[in-house]
Amino acid sequence: MKKQKKRFKLWHKLVLMIIFILLIVLMIVSYALFNFAFGKNGFSSQIYTPAGKTTQWYDDQKTTTWNQTSYDGKHLKAHFIPAAQKTNKTMVVVHGYGGSARKMSVYLKMFHDQGYNVLAPDNRSYGDSGGQYSGFGWQDRKDVLKWINILNKKQPNSEIGMYGISMGASTVLYTLNKVPSNVKFAVADCGYATISGELKTQLEQKFKLPSFPLLQITDQFTKYLAGYKFTDANTKDTLKNNHVPLFIIHGKDDDFVPVKNAYTNYNNDDNSKKQLWIVDGAEHAQSYIKQPVQYKDKVGQFANKYFK
Repeated sequence: MKKQKKRFKLWHKLVLMIIFILLIVLMIVSYALFNFAFGKNGFSSQIYTPAGKTTQWYDDQKTTTWNQTSYDGKHLKAHFIPAAQKTNKTMVVVHGYGGSARKMSVYLKMFHDQGYNVLAPDNRSYGDSGGQYSGFGWQDRKDVLKWINILNKKQPNSEIGMYGISMGASTVLYTLNKVPSNVKFAVADCGYATISGELKTQLEQKFKLPSFPLLQITDQFTKYLAGYKFTDANTKDTLKNNHVPLFIIHGKDDDFVPVKNAYTNYNNDDNSKKQLWIVDGAEHAQSYIKQPVQYKDKVGQFANKYFK
């Protein structure tokens, strides 16, 4: 009887030790995942999009730098380029994961050529803005809303359009339920519906790892170190009462943010003034590269329809 008790205690201790070791390993892996995905010097510093490599037009412009202090104390910057001829119409152009205002040069030029002012924020932890961790669009939604409010103070009679690509598209989609009435339309190119869904895709495709329980633990690191829970981000919530006309664009061959996100976002949008364009042969953030003339025409027509 005593031997059985000793064996039971031994197995009990062994099981507890194994569980403890597994928990430690999970914590280490989750922390590494958090820094890799969210950290300023993580994966976002290693990627680029073809359009993002062409910065000549931006570099040739005389930009005015705007400043704000975010709700959580980050010093953020945005860059304003006025139209060639004075106008009250301004496009707020939001960059993607690993991007910056400067790397949005081709899109800024597109809207500037159409006669609009352009305001391009550097999201937290990118470009000239402060911050150690990416807001992945969810924190950035509050920052973009503040940029719009600053724009309205500087130019009280503004008409505003919003444009975002990749993470910037999700930022736009997460912001629409809070924007003022002078935001006339929005264009979202290859945005994800949820951050958790996007991270799950990357874990399974890039690292061949299960999302559970890594994402749940990583979410806690994000909460305490970056100041938000990425599991809260969902266009099902932010688009359900949207009244801003929305144009969703997505590459059909996108495997970074799978094209199913476009259909999810389109269906989540509670708005009859919406449009969807799936671009054949385009991978992630390459719709403009694949179809530049058609891209400019479609986006330009959508803008003209809703700007006065």
